Amino acid sequence: MEWILNLVFSFAASYFFAVVFDAPKKLFLPAGIVGASGWMMGQTIGNIFDLPLVMVIFIGSFTLGIMSHIMARVYKEPSTIFLTPGIIPFVPGGLAYDATSSIILSEYSSAVNIIMEVIISAGSIAVGILFAEQFALLFIKNRRLFFMKKNN
Repeated sequence: MEWILNLVFSFAASYFFAVVFDAPKKLFLPAGIVGASGWMMGQTIGNIFDLPLVMVIFIGSFTLGIMSHIMARVYKEPSTIFLTPGIIPFVPGGLAYDATSSIILSEYSSAVNIIMEVIISAGSIAVGILFAEQFALLFIKNRRLFFMKKNN
């Protein structure tokens, strides 16, 4: 049941943020699929291999970046149209709220730990997308380098 809820809510978050960010109507569904696939890949691999949160977010954002580049090729649109709404399920907003709440309640040691977790999670998102971008440059955009016939 938890798996289905993760799928539905990650799809809905990405879909409706594509609406909010004024993406073309034909791309609402693909943007939702990209966001849900990134989130579910991270969650699934994290559960199978019992990985820490940072690795789960990295794997999910890497998958999100690759899927964004693939969808950009399929729909002939910029990859940021798919990437921006897809990031939303990964953003550690709840943790940032907990950190702010801890600061207001004068629980500074707890707040520092939570803030560090937020910063590390945000960095993991950025690194995953960076790796996906480089992977896309090597294998998706320059695929002619790998599929050209050699003249010998």
